[in-house]
Amino acid sequence: MYAQALYEEAVVDVGNVGVTITNAGFFGKANVRSNPTGPPSFEYPLNSGIEHLFESGLWVGAVRSDGVITVRTAAVTTGGGYSPGAAGYEVAQSSTIFSRSSLPTSDAFTRQAISHLDLLSAFEDTSAVLPGTSLPMPDPGGRLGMKVEVQSHAWNFPFTESFVILNFDIINISQSAWDDVYVGMYHDLVVRNINTTNDTGGNFFNKGGLGFIDSLTTSYAFNAGGVEETANTYGSIAVLGAEWRDSSTGRTRFFHPAVADEYISQGLVPPAVNPRWWLFGGGTDDQSRPTTDEERYRRMATPFPNPALYVTDGEFEAAHEAWYDRLRTDGQRSTGNWIGLTPLGPFPSVAAGDTLSVTFALVAALKPEEFQGQAGKPIDTPEAQALLANNVGWARRTYAGEDNNFNGRLDAEEDVNGNGVLDRYLIPEPPASPGVRVEFERDADGESVVAMYWDRTAELSRDPVTGKQDFEGYRVYRSNPGDDRAGNILDAATLIAQYDKVGNRTGFNNGFDAVRLDEPRFFSADTSAYWYRFEARDLKRGWQYLFTVTAIDEGDPDAGLTSFESSRVANAVRVFPGTPPSDSGDDLEVGVYPNPYRVNAAWDGGTSRTRKLNFFNLPSRAEIRIYSLAGEIVKTLHHESDSYKGDTRWYDDFSAENRILSGGEHSWDLLSENGLSLAGGLYLFTVKDLNSSRVQRGKFVIIK
Repeated sequence: MYAQALYEEAVVDVGNVGVTITNAGFFGKANVRSNPTGPPSFEYPLNSGIEHLFESGLWVGAVRSDGVITVRTAAVTTGGGYSPGAAGYEVAQSSTIFSRSSLPTSDAFTRQAISHLDLLSAFEDTSAVLPGTSLPMPDPGGRLGMKVEVQSHAWNFPFTESFVILNFDIINISQSAWDDVYVGMYHDLVVRNINTTNDTGGNFFNKGGLGFIDSLTTSYAFNAGGVEETANTYGSIAVLGAEWRDSSTGRTRFFHPAVADEYISQGLVPPAVNPRWWLFGGGTDDQSRPTTDEERYRRMATPFPNPALYVTDGEFEAAHEAWYDRLRTDGQRSTGNWIGLTPLGPFPSVAAGDTLSVTFALVAALKPEEFQGQAGKPIDTPEAQALLANNVGWARRTYAGEDNNFNGRLDAEEDVNGNGVLDRYLIPEPPASPGVRVEFERDADGESVVAMYWDRTAELSRDPVTGKQDFEGYRVYRSNPGDDRAGNILDAATLIAQYDKVGNRTGFNNGFDAVRLDEPRFFSADTSAYWYRFEARDLKRGWQYLFTVTAIDEGDPDAGLTSFESSRVANAVRVFPGTPPSDSGDDLEVGVYPNPYRVNAAWDGGTSRTRKLNFFNLPSRAEIRIYSLAGEIVKTLHHESDSYKGDTRWYDDFSAENRILSGGEHSWDLLSENGLSLAGGLYLFTVKDLNSSRVQRGKFVIIK
C-alpha cells in the first residue's frame, strides 16, 4: 500500500535550462504556449522564452506472463496535455518531490546528492484511483505491476548546464516476469520562442524540423520555419544507457547499442533505439497516432522504415533518407506537427522483484554562430549540429562517469577513486562559483557606478577526481546594450576582465591586486565576507546589462587540458544602471527619458505592450501621475525603491527575476489605466515624495 501523495511539479533551473518535473511520470508544460510567464517547460537558454518541449512522458511496454502485450504510458498525444485521470495517463504519483543538492550553499545540501540539484519522486501503475481523488485510473486491465523511482540530475558547470539527466528505476512489483521489455520517452518536441512568436493555434506547432543522431542515440527538433527573430537552437532527448539483471547469470549488465556486438555474440537480440514519429492529427498507418497497446508496442519494437520490408540495402537506404529528409523539411512547409517516441529495448526479461534502470537526458544547444539568423533556421547539417553533439557528448560522459570506454564495466585504470566500483556521474569539476553581490554606488564626483563584489568560496574548491585544490583565478563577463532583445543575453556576455595567479603557465599571470580589498566588506543582513570589488563605469542608464563572475582552475598544460571554468549562470545578475533613490534633502530634479520618446525606441520590444519610458531621480517612496494636456489623469504609478523590480510586460519578456534596479528609476509602458496606447503629443507628470510630501512637475513628448 502506498502513501497518498498529491500531484506536484518542480522546476530544474540550476543550469542554463529550465525544465518542469512532475511526480506523475511526465515532464514539461503543455500549456506553456498560452502561459509564457509561468514555469518553463524545457527552456533554453534560461529566461530566453525559447521552449523545446510541450510534454514528455515515460512509456514501458512488455509481454506479461499471461501473454498480454501492454504499454503503460505517463503521457499521450492530446491537445491539452495532462489531465487527472485522463486516458493515457496511466500512472499515479506515490511520493512527493524531494530535493537535494551537492552545493554547500544550498538549503537542500546533503552529501548524498549526486548533482547540484537532484529531484526525487516515485509513481506506480497499480492504484485503483488517482491519489487524493475519487477518479478511477485508466486502463486497469493493462497493469504491469510496476513502481518507478525517478531521479533528475542537473549541474551548473559550463559543460553540463545545457542538459538535465532523468534516471528511472523501474521495479517489477508483480508476481511474474515481464518479457521483451521496451522503455521509451514519448515527446512533443517543438522549438519556438513563446514570447516573440506570433503564430497561434496549430500554426505554432507545425514549423518544426526533426531528426535522429544515430551515433548519439538522440532524437532532436529545431525551429525550421518560424519567421520570428530569435536564437536558433536544438532541443533533444538522448538515450544515455540502461542496466538490467540478467537472470541467466545473476549479474547486472549494461544495455546500450554501443555494446550490441556483445549481445549478438551471446545469441541475444542486440540493444536498439527505434525513433518513431507520427502526426498530431491525421496521417495513415505508421504516420498516424497509435491508440492501442498493441500498436504502441509495435511502434516501440519496430524501426521505421523497417529494413525487413526492403529487398536490398540500397532500397532501404533510399527510403530511410527520404523519411528523414521529410522530417527535417516539413516545418518549412508548415506541415511539421509531429509527435515523437524514443524507445530502448528489448530487455529480454525483468523478473519479479528486479529493477531495470534506464537513463535519458533532455539536452539543448545553440546552433553555431554561422547558422543563426533567419537564413540559418532550416539548416540541419552535422556542422549545424556541432554544439548539440558536444552537449549530448557531455551528458553521456557525465552519465558514464569512470566508464571511459562506455562498455559498462570498470576496466583497468578507470577506477580513479580506488573504491573498486564503477561510479557514474564522476566528472572533473571547476572551482565553485563565487558568491556575488551588486551595489549601486557613487564615486568621488557623484557619478553612479556599478560595483561587483565577490567572496573567496572558489579558492577552497577541490576537484573530486584529482583531489587537488587547483583554483587559478577569476573572470568577469558583461553583456552590451541591446543583447537582451535576442533572448540569449547570457551567451552574448563577453569577457571584460581576468585576474589570476602569477608564476605559472595558466592565464594572464596578472595577480589580484586590482580587485582585492585590504579587508573584507560586509553588508547589512548578509553574513558573507566579500574580498573582491570590480567597478563598472560608463554604463548607459535604463539599458539591461548582464554581469557574471566565474572561477577557473589551473588546468593541466602538460596534458593539453585547458582550465575548467565555473558556471556563468550560477551568479549571473541583470543590472539596470540608473539613479539611486533620492533622499528628502538631495534636492534632485525628477526627470524622464527618453524625452522626446519616439515609438519603437531601440530598447523596446516588438509590440505596443513592450515599450519602456523611465522616470529618474525618484524618491524612495513616490506617487507618479501622468496627465493629458486637458488635465485628465492618464496613469498613476506607485514606486517603492526597496521592492521595485520592473512591473511592465517588457521585464516579463526580456528580463528575469535575477535583476537589480538602481532604486531611483521606474519604467512605464506608455499604456493608460485602461491598457490603451497613448496618442502622440505633449504630456505632463507629477512626482510626489510620500515621505516629505514634496511634489515635482515635468513634461515629456511622445512622437509617433
